[in-house]
Amino acid sequence: MKMIGLAAVGALALIALTRVGSGGEAAMEHTVDAGMRAAAVLPLALGQDTPVVQQTQQVPPQQRRRWRYRNRYPGPIPTPEEWQPPDGPVRIGLQVGHWRAAEAPRELSRLRGNGGNWNGIAEWEVNLEIVRRTAAMLEDLGYTVDILPAVVPPGYRAHLFIAIHADASNDRSARGYRVAAPSRDATGRASGFVNLLRRTYGAATGLRRLPDTTRRMRNYYAFNFRRYEHALHPMTIAAIIETGFLTNAADRELIIGQPERVARGIVDAITEFPITPAPGRSDTP
Repeated sequence: MKMIGLAAVGALALIALTRVGSGGEAAMEHTVDAGMRAAAVLPLALGQDTPVVQQTQQVPPQQRRRWRYRNRYPGPIPTPEEWQPPDGPVRIGLQVGHWRAAEAPRELSRLRGNGGNWNGIAEWEVNLEIVRRTAAMLEDLGYTVDILPAVVPPGYRAHLFIAIHADASNDRSARGYRVAAPSRDATGRASGFVNLLRRTYGAATGLRRLPDTTRRMRNYYAFNFRRYEHALHPMTIAAIIETGFLTNAADRELIIGQPERVARGIVDAITEFPITPAPGRSDTP
């Protein structure tokens, strides 16, 4: 197996999987440097206000079409009744939205250069700081945590996977958070976690929840195990959260200035979810 992600959390180093081969030190330096930049630069961004720059690299339709109709998971797809938790300790996968997207393989080449950007701060930097704090809280509780970049390993399996993003809009009054489950949930359990996360995140942050979720959230690429090789195993319970608007001053004060509150809202949902109780408890059905 290979290393998926590495992030410094205080004195901790969270290693997603074990690397076989060379390059481990380079990966560590890359991630630690990214975390240090996020920790140093993000607080300085508060109080400044310039328009969002939404960067999207278009991929020619003929290049995408090669991947569109290829079934990457021939099945049979397990049913919710057949769901079983993974072996081993409770494992939580936290994906840093847009982080290391430049490394995306051809099937996900549209991810390259994508993501919000506010006043020189890339969305992935905000997401990384939130994930680092969430991971630290979870590890303190005894969870096994994987910090994942934009591209997940093929068939990634965990008790729970959460993709963490920040919203952006050219309308600076747009604000709030959104949480979504996969439109096709083979586990039958994602909506239960999403309902918990909607409640705990709002309680911890004081942000208002947007009642609508986007089609892209519900059909997030990491959920689409049929279309993409680099997608979750169908039996991994999954959710995606847009933590707030990077382009709104009030939301920005929270997601950049108080990331520990954001992390707390996510951790509370994980510990309350019956399938992912804090280690030492036996609530798993």
